[in-house]
Amino acid sequence: MKDRHSKRSWTTFSHILFLFVIATILCGHSYAQKIVDFKQIGINEIRKGQFIEALGDINMAIQKEPYNADLYYLRGIAKSNLEDFIGADEDYSRSLELSPLQPDVLINRAIVRSQKHNFSGALSDLEEALKLDTANAEIYFDLARIKFYLKKYYACISDCKRAIALKYPAEYVYIIKGSSELELVRYSEAIEDLNKAISINPANTYSYIQLGSVWMEQTQPDSAIIAFNRAIRIDSNSVYALFNRALALIKKTDHKGAMADLTKVIRLSPYNSYAYFDRAIVFQDMNDKKSAIRDYDVVIKLNPKNIMSYFYRGMLKAELNDPVGALEDLDKTIELYPDFAYALYERYQIRLKVNDHHGAQEDYEKAIELGKKSNLSADSLRWKQEKYLQSLVKLSGDFEEMNTMNSKLQNQFVDIQLIPLYYLMIGKAGFDKLSLYDAYQKPHYFSDIITLTNQPDIIRDSTYQKEVAADSRRLDSLKNITEWLVKRAVSLTGLQKFDAAFCDYDSLFRRDTTSVLAWFCRATSRFAFIRYMQKVNDYRDQITIANTAGKSQKPVPPRDPEHTFEAVVHDLDQAIRLDPDFIFAYYNRGYIKCLMGNYPGAIRDFTGVIERKPNFAEALYNRGLLYILLNDITPGCTDLSRAGELGIQDAYKVMKRYCHD
Repeated sequence: MKDRHSKRSWTTFSHILFLFVIATILCGHSYAQKIVDFKQIGINEIRKGQFIEALGDINMAIQKEPYNADLYYLRGIAKSNLEDFIGADEDYSRSLELSPLQPDVLINRAIVRSQKHNFSGALSDLEEALKLDTANAEIYFDLARIKFYLKKYYACISDCKRAIALKYPAEYVYIIKGSSELELVRYSEAIEDLNKAISINPANTYSYIQLGSVWMEQTQPDSAIIAFNRAIRIDSNSVYALFNRALALIKKTDHKGAMADLTKVIRLSPYNSYAYFDRAIVFQDMNDKKSAIRDYDVVIKLNPKNIMSYFYRGMLKAELNDPVGALEDLDKTIELYPDFAYALYERYQIRLKVNDHHGAQEDYEKAIELGKKSNLSADSLRWKQEKYLQSLVKLSGDFEEMNTMNSKLQNQFVDIQLIPLYYLMIGKAGFDKLSLYDAYQKPHYFSDIITLTNQPDIIRDSTYQKEVAADSRRLDSLKNITEWLVKRAVSLTGLQKFDAAFCDYDSLFRRDTTSVLAWFCRATSRFAFIRYMQKVNDYRDQITIANTAGKSQKPVPPRDPEHTFEAVVHDLDQAIRLDPDFIFAYYNRGYIKCLMGNYPGAIRDFTGVIERKPNFAEALYNRGLLYILLNDITPGCTDLSRAGELGIQDAYKVMKRYCHD
């Protein structure tokens, strides 16, 4: 009994020692952490604009000091600069919970809340900050900005004057004040303010752009172009200046110049609906109908509720003798805006051409009725409704410089797709590419620590070949047969020798049906085989966020009916039955269910992972994508915010596209 007890104690100690060594390698020695000032490193990284790096170091500091208000404030700054306004709001709030009397934190939270269009919360924060610091010009400036967003222009100007009286140092206070004067149609005051902004900082492009807007409002495109040219000389890649100059050139019917500017805007800012929409208008004016339709196609993909894009595209299709396409677009136009009389009249004419006389009569009668109510002629009615709709429709334009050398991380291109499933790791790799599962004292495993990776491409064929040879020799000993058969099957799968791999699984299951990893690995081998067959058929199996949100995606069946997505799920079901806490089986099952179009089931599985391991970044990221796919934006963006905090940089790029109003 004593020997058995000693052996068990030694086994427990060995396991604890192994976990300690792993933790030391992954996180650094505990003593080393004590002498590293992660807070100061994070501050330095924020100053350099290295916000992703700052997040990692501030997270380490928070682990050491979870009740330090300054750390949450710093992390909020990093997240705010990555445009993760959800996460920044949470961190600023946590900082204020720990230390309420912080005017700087209140100011920063107000800015973030205004970005989220929570203007009442932002104003409340600034009013509270003002109680703590009545002579702070920054507070009055931020109040002015919010009031400008709320179109309270007189109140905005009043706050700007207070900020100026308190010596607010930057030119932006005059830009905001001048913009308010412009909205109040006080052009001379607006020009005076913007010239003052230019005198303070002649290198700020926005002063010139706003000055150009004042001249545009006065229908003086030549003067506007001079102002826009000055902005572009300062920054040749300023998409906002280029876009506005294009509008001025359109006013002068300089189609070639406008086309060049809009094309450059699209190259720099590829998700900019405004640029595509206006370039389509230019193409129409140049009688290039097909090119105009292509640009309207892009606008509609970026913003499926853009009424005027459907209407104009429908009109162009009618001119190109595509009545079916024209009807589809006009149907959508009227669905989005049932009282668009001119769209009804155009649909009436097309319905006549396709012999839908009953539908044509209905459209004609409704269009006439709407025309009588407005007391306008047909032409004036069309003009009024088109102008109204163009002001009503919110385009998803983005004037941030994208894909340029100095572009922010969140503005860079991202191929939005799920993070793939996990495989049993064969061989060695850096710890940053590995994930560990603690199976100590769990039944149905052949090892206490399971090493997995979701980057199987890091394993070379030579490693698989050596593993196959080694496992074959070990099998001759008739010891640990389950372990060697599983590992050899995984290696054979990596070498795409699927028949031999599945023979090993069959041999294994004739002996033992209780191995968690046998079921788990056969599931991944089945999936690898399915993907291999789909590649042969040139089928892309990744899920992407598109305008078909919520629709089930039908899987393409492989040639071998034995290996299907359903069979993969069955194997993972068995692994979970044997170990209900095996998070990687839940994760993989969620991924497969998503490929099957079972999005609710996939979300449940990713939730199962997160409930068992709240910091599982990949599960948070994938669940966030699925929520957004199903148009459940708030929880989706919350998940992405958390995934970004945990190190998945693509989360910020996705949030930039889907989490900002």
